[in-house]
Amino acid sequence: MTRRNGKLLDWRACFFGGALAWTFSLTWAAARGPAIQTRAELNGDSAHILSVAQVKPDPELTMEPTVGRGGLVTSPDRRYSAYILCVPVPTQEEPDRCAHRVHFEENTRPRPEKINQIRGENQLEEIGRPVDRLKWVNNFTLSYERWAGPHFGHRYLVDVRTRKQVAAYDLFG
Repeated sequence: MTRRNGKLLDWRACFFGGALAWTFSLTWAAARGPAIQTRAELNGDSAHILSVAQVKPDPELTMEPTVGRGGLVTSPDRRYSAYILCVPVPTQEEPDRCAHRVHFEENTRPRPEKINQIRGENQLEEIGRPVDRLKWVNNFTLSYERWAGPHFGHRYLVDVRTRKQVAAYDLFG
């Protein structure tokens, strides 16, 4: 024990507090994982493979979790909402198989009778590759990624007003 500014100071408590803060910072850094450098290159071949189709809502389908509230991602002007649904694609070998598909709709009252589903990738590729980083680039451009593995994927941009794909990027991580 020592005195500092007229108060008793226990060096053991200071050492323990510093060690605890250091341990917390290491644990926090480990939980975040290593910083991933992702490089994106414009891909002209994949720039127009997606299409948008209107489908009827199915209350049996579950919404997949995303960054938004409960899986729902709303555009900055709150006019559109997007979400990911696991659409069943059963086979005899895998009766529980599903494909992750991006859906979007216009936020109107009453709720729309049809919603829009983004389609276009090869069926087997969609089933094996979940959707990641669903987000709005601006008030009308929706962006999402599909990774084929830990080091290669695609980012797609879709204009929800015109229901057309705007661009596609190859991702290298």
